[in-house]
Amino acid sequence: MKRKSDIVREAVAVGNFKEALRIAKGFRINITAEQRDTMCRAYECIVHPDFYRQLGTDIPAAISAGVEIVTQIYG
Repeated sequence: MKRKSDIVREAVAVGNFKEALRIAKGFRINITAEQRDTMCRAYECIVHPDFYRQLGTDIPAAISAGVEIVTQIYG
């Protein structure tokens, strides 16, 4: 049986950051609230870019920040 963290590591290894962020944004152990929020915002910007654009969010920067965190932790 695979652990979720193993699935995230595999997704990061193949560059599937949408899947990695989808799972990792819900993690609570060994992740700060700020890291969790950044990963959540990155995933939401991937899934709902128009909404976050209306809020004035810099979509590429938000996604890049989330990808950087998930790669740093699970890469």
